Amino acid sequence: MAYLNRGSSRGFTIVELILVMVIAGILAAVAVPRMVGRAGFDTRGFADQLAATVRFAQKLAVAQRRDVFVQLTANDATLCYIPTTPCPAASRAPGPGGEKPHTVSAPGGVAIAPAMVLGFNAGGVPDIAAQLAIQVNGTGTHTILIEQETGYVHD
Repeated sequence: MAYLNRGSSRGFTIVELILVMVIAGILAAVAVPRMVGRAGFDTRGFADQLAATVRFAQKLAVAQRRDVFVQLTANDATLCYIPTTPCPAASRAPGPGGEKPHTVSAPGGVAIAPAMVLGFNAGGVPDIAAQLAIQVNGTGTHTILIEQETGYVHD
């Protein structure tokens, strides 16, 4: 019976090579996104969240047959039943989950322009004189457009 001399054999087993590759893959998947940064992701994510909030305000106005206003500041957007800024607690509109007030806040380094109050009437028509462009500025700029006649929200 021949015995192999383990001391003279060199190299790695296939199991060891696969294990090293798996660990390297996990580290790459976790570490690389953190090193690259989240600023662009945060900007785009907030732009999508703000567009969804404006769409929800329009749907809420139609469903409840009353005016709903989106109060935009540089840092957040709040739904309200009256155009007064800041929105009094009794006039705050609920969010999709029933939470009151429904406010979406911009992450650090992200801002909204212009600061304004956007209203939707009971028919879902916005109170704007022309197409409205809301800018979400951070790493890059994302524009949310609201059409004058229909209130259609898109980017």
